[in-house]
Amino acid sequence: MRDPVSGRSGIMWGACLSLLLVCGRAHAQAVPTVTLPGITIRPYATDQLDVGGFAQSTPTPMGTGARGARLRNGVRMNIHQQVEIGAIWDFGPAPNGPMRLFEGQVSYVGLKHFVFTAGVFKPSFGLESMQAQGDTIFVERASISTVTRNLAAGIERQAVQAETYGRRYHLAISATAGTAGPGQDGNQRGMAFRLVGLPVRTHALLVHLGFSGEWAFRPAAMTGSGPAVSLSDNPEINPGTVSKYLHTGRLYADSAGAFGVEAAVAWKRLLFQGEGYDLLVNTRMPTAGGQLRFHGWYGDLAYTLNGRPRAWKGRSAAFSSPTCDHARHVACNGYGVLEVAARYSQVDLQSGAVHGGNQKIAALAVNWWPTDIVRVTLEYEYGQVTGNSRAERFQGIMSLFQVKF
Repeated sequence: MRDPVSGRSGIMWGACLSLLLVCGRAHAQAVPTVTLPGITIRPYATDQLDVGGFAQSTPTPMGTGARGARLRNGVRMNIHQQVEIGAIWDFGPAPNGPMRLFEGQVSYVGLKHFVFTAGVFKPSFGLESMQAQGDTIFVERASISTVTRNLAAGIERQAVQAETYGRRYHLAISATAGTAGPGQDGNQRGMAFRLVGLPVRTHALLVHLGFSGEWAFRPAAMTGSGPAVSLSDNPEINPGTVSKYLHTGRLYADSAGAFGVEAAVAWKRLLFQGEGYDLLVNTRMPTAGGQLRFHGWYGDLAYTLNGRPRAWKGRSAAFSSPTCDHARHVACNGYGVLEVAARYSQVDLQSGAVHGGNQKIAALAVNWWPTDIVRVTLEYEYGQVTGNSRAERFQGIMSLFQVKF
């Protein structure tokens, strides 16, 4: 068995070493790519070190800590501009996290504006969910994004998907099963869809409107137990010491799903994005009256102080990170790319006899990219969870150190 203390130390040293190596080569910004006749192989990495926690929480101290939140490394391959293959392993969270396959998928891209994908990947669902983890505005996604997408979409999902996209639209339909690796959801069956359009797209202004839905028509069933779903999340930062105060427990269910809208407005350097979802659980619990209803929403506001602001990508129908607006070098304009952001989110998991909590969180963040592949974030949040036995008020500070390419 690995000693947890030495394992944790190794992860911290490894993350710091990776960061130093990348910074040392940052003047070139060249990520090695293997090019063969008709084949391109690109390395992939999203390695994150989170340090921080809760400066104040009542009545129970939630603690501080450090962890390798995501250690995802692998390759993506393109064959004759017809087939894309992704092979990425998730070594985190570390220490003591369940390592598993993050992406193992094959996509046919030979038909213009269409993509057909099968394997283990992230089906298209929701605006914030489709932002790559390293591109999200805050360290963690808003809780409503996490709670909803984990029903039948989300990362590491076994699925098949057909999608079409262009400069002003994105449409995807998926059939999904469980997630890769250890777990009890391999027998789950569901589907997801997403429709996005850009009614306005000019040089200075972009308006994004979308609708997403998912339905688990056969929820996962644990050995010796009936099908059930469980809705939960950490309080939008997670130093590895936090219990899930927002938690419904296991809800025995015949089916469950989520439907919601997404919107974004990008004007010059300013970006607003938000989403709202309703969740439905058709349950066999006698105290629930047949159906449980939950809901939540969030709104983000981000401003790029220096550099090129976040750009919309048709393939994911989501926004990338800001980049330097000049040729890449050690620090854009001498001090890197800077972004400031604010967010408010709310999730209500109270319905009938289920008291999963009502969480409200306000957060501020500063993001800095000294180079395009290195990111540092400092985030503050204030929140509360009421309506259940784990009621909490908390203030947290989290820092993120990231290498992504």
